[in-house]
Amino acid sequence: MLPRTPIAAALATALGLVAPGCSSKDDAPQDGTIDVRIYGEDYIEEGIPEDAFADGWRISWDRFVVALDGVATPDEEDTGRYLFDLTAQSGGAGNKVATLTSASGMATLAYRIGPGDAATGGNADDMIAMMEAEGWSIYVSGTATQGPLNLAFAWGFSSETEYAECEVAEEVPEGEEVRSLITIHADHLFYDDLEDDEPDVRFELIATADADMDLTITNDELRAVDISTDENYQVGSRDIDNLYDFIEAQTQTLGHIDGEGHCHTE
Repeated sequence: MLPRTPIAAALATALGLVAPGCSSKDDAPQDGTIDVRIYGEDYIEEGIPEDAFADGWRISWDRFVVALDGVATPDEEDTGRYLFDLTAQSGGAGNKVATLTSASGMATLAYRIGPGDAATGGNADDMIAMMEAEGWSIYVSGTATQGPLNLAFAWGFSSETEYAECEVAEEVPEGEEVRSLITIHADHLFYDDLEDDEPDVRFELIATADADMDLTITNDELRAVDISTDENYQVGSRDIDNLYDFIEAQTQTLGHIDGEGHCHTE
């Protein structure tokens, strides 16, 4: 063993002859990064098929626009605000949001879907003026089809939802990168229950909202539909009695992480 002199100690350090249980700063775990993307899955990019509905409808989308900001890991926050139209075909890769630093190992993300100032990024620049003027966080338009009947719809919502402690599916390797998808579940817009863990997906009551028979369903027509006596539309303890407010409440359940992963919401 080397004598414990200052010269010997320095030599031992240089040769890596350190005592068991000791470590240098270089041995500390290195951070990695997360490639954060937003994705609407096939239910937005391809539409919601008939077999997803309890009443035989199907949905094709023209636009599915979400306003996104507050994207963060515990180690870094992205300062951007984005408008994404999730109908854009991505081949399963989603739309790039940001690359953020994350401690290695199990990781979490946070994000917000809500109204705000004009977006500076995303893929829906043509929607910025309208979304800001209306105070909307979500805008959807498309067509619902059952047999020969086609009903168009165009709805905007002003809900604000903060998603926190979203557990990234893949662990972050030291000094390396993983991809994580903020996942938006479009079928939740058509859920028929605000409390049940396994609600049905329905459109039939929404179809009856077309009061002027112009084959287009608007926000105001949804507001005119009373759901208080409909056995399929359950609100629990919430003070909701019309179809627009019901669907807007469901918009606060759209966000997930990496497919079916859940987040805490506020």
